[in-house]
Amino acid sequence: MSDFRKSLMVCFVVASFLVAPLQTFAWEASGCGGCNGSYFETCADRFCDKVDSFPGWSQVFSLGCSSCSEDYYKSSAYGGSENSWVDGTDIHFRNSHCGTAWDSYWGKYLSSIPFTDGSVTPGEARRAWGDYDLEWMASKCCSLLRDDSRAYWYTTFDGLHLMLGFKTSSYGATNFGRKWAERMKKTTIHILWWTWTIPGQTVTQAWFNTTDETQPSGTTARVLAEVHNNYNDHLWGNGYVSSDPTYNGWYWYWDHVAGSPPYLPVNNLTMMNVYKIVPRNVDEKYVQDIGRAFGLTGEVGDTCNSLVMADLSDEKNPKVLKVSKSSGQFYFQNQGKLFAANQQAGQFPPEQAEREARNFLSEYGLLPQDAGDFTVEFDTLVEESDKGEERQRLHQNTNVVYARQLPGGPTGGQMVSVAGAGARLKVYLYGDPQNAEVMGAMGNWRNVEPMGSIPVNDDKTTWSFFDRYGEAISPVKAQVQYDEAIPNYETATQGYYEHSGRDFQQELIPCWIFEVEYYQEGELVTTADTFIPAAVSYFPPVVTIIRPKNGDTFSSGETISFDCQVVDGFGTKPYSFSWESSVDGMLSTQQTFQTSLLSVHCPDMSCDCSPLPHTITLTVTDDKGLESSDSVQITVEGPCDECTNCADLNRNTIVDLEDLAIYADRYLTQTGHTGPR
Repeated sequence: MSDFRKSLMVCFVVASFLVAPLQTFAWEASGCGGCNGSYFETCADRFCDKVDSFPGWSQVFSLGCSSCSEDYYKSSAYGGSENSWVDGTDIHFRNSHCGTAWDSYWGKYLSSIPFTDGSVTPGEARRAWGDYDLEWMASKCCSLLRDDSRAYWYTTFDGLHLMLGFKTSSYGATNFGRKWAERMKKTTIHILWWTWTIPGQTVTQAWFNTTDETQPSGTTARVLAEVHNNYNDHLWGNGYVSSDPTYNGWYWYWDHVAGSPPYLPVNNLTMMNVYKIVPRNVDEKYVQDIGRAFGLTGEVGDTCNSLVMADLSDEKNPKVLKVSKSSGQFYFQNQGKLFAANQQAGQFPPEQAEREARNFLSEYGLLPQDAGDFTVEFDTLVEESDKGEERQRLHQNTNVVYARQLPGGPTGGQMVSVAGAGARLKVYLYGDPQNAEVMGAMGNWRNVEPMGSIPVNDDKTTWSFFDRYGEAISPVKAQVQYDEAIPNYETATQGYYEHSGRDFQQELIPCWIFEVEYYQEGELVTTADTFIPAAVSYFPPVVTIIRPKNGDTFSSGETISFDCQVVDGFGTKPYSFSWESSVDGMLSTQQTFQTSLLSVHCPDMSCDCSPLPHTITLTVTDDKGLESSDSVQITVEGPCDECTNCADLNRNTIVDLEDLAIYADRYLTQTGHTGPR
């Protein structure tokens, strides 16, 4: 080693020891939203904005389609800069389509994360994530961690604690990131002279619970961990965090299914009933009646969207009930047991589980009359090598899931299934038949009443609309990048769709449910249930932005015209319009307008101080509350004199010894964890 290099390292070490005690250590979040779906960037932004509001946390970047590069995820061996981007933060959340691409390192097609400038495959991030600062990498997209690719994504670990994603397709939920973040944070509730502090859920618990709340049946969330103890991780500042693990060629994967029984096979209805939502009176008595089922008594707390009861007397097993103010649906969890990383938890005997669940629901009046078929399910935890050799397999979180079934047509009484997260009744059991305990539950789907019937399209007519308009007409969108979609008409069935209990909905949506194979460049990406309204009157008001055009560039202060076109006959008039900029927020509620007030979007952290694009998103909502959106990217050019210096690593606008200490820490240890957490 040269004398100069030795001297440089000595300076780095001295600077680290001198400055480290002066630093204020904070935890950092980041996010990226993908292309071909305006909800992608919105979801990532809402995650980052929520985490940014937590004590000790800051948002480093939340980028949209054209601003987020594949280089931010790739290792330096492939020309990437992940250490300065995703691995420079503690938690990263990406919401996008996922696809399939050729992995040159592994010599095969594997799942991939697409970008405008390419895609990232496991080989391009091999042994790259976690050696700087990243503990948790989350990807809300379709089948990224599918069976033929999961072990390859494990090889991206190098100090990473968890990689959270999905084995199957996942479906668009604009608030998934925000809900995941909210569950991880401690919540303080004040009632008169009482103060409750509800513990935050672990990173894994929050991921699985958010999946239960937002995803339709059959969606399987999957979380990879270097070691089993990583599943005990809380978000920094909200509980225990495991030490940084070392890559050893063995890892765990944990599968959780947002399940329900198979849909009833019905394909002959030419008329379907209309079901109107009947609002509930969700008050303290309503919540307390549900709370008694779980042994909860006392006061009811109030959060933004929910009413809450809790029993915090046992610190290791806090019990929390949340009830949606809008729908009355409830979510109960013993946070010390449900989705807890307990290798001894075991599996409740399936043959007795349904009897326990039914007796419990019946005793407390929580089993609705339209609860039909049921299944008994459980989570699977597997330890295997990066070559696919299995060491052990565990089962836990036994749950009984009931399907909602309603008469589909005005005559004959033929029953059909109700799909969607809102039509889910689940009971999680713990213990054994002699000491059964309900450790989690969700239920109370919306009250409905029939309001006549409407004619519906057949399967081929319905699919022809999807062929033309794609996911824009679906009540819930599969997050898959594809260039060919092939439906299975033999298994297509008719039913209804009910949104998550926290979402607004006026009527159940009559729909066709297709099993669809999605391909990209001839390679099968995934097979996913695809939901399409069976009547045009239930299509959302499909909209296209016609001005400005995607990729347009304007000068600062220039007047920009905004206009759109709504497909004639879709949705129920009148429509409401909401134009937003990812930089300037709300722009207008008119269908067409002009403005010269868009800001120059200067980067917060870049060696290139060129302006970044705005993502312009238009959301159109019809009279039934159905909505669709479109987005374009435009750039407003102007000076960016206040762009942060690349050497300002702590982003406090001053380049000083603190930045040198941070650089030394990264250069010498490549862990990012030499200071207090």
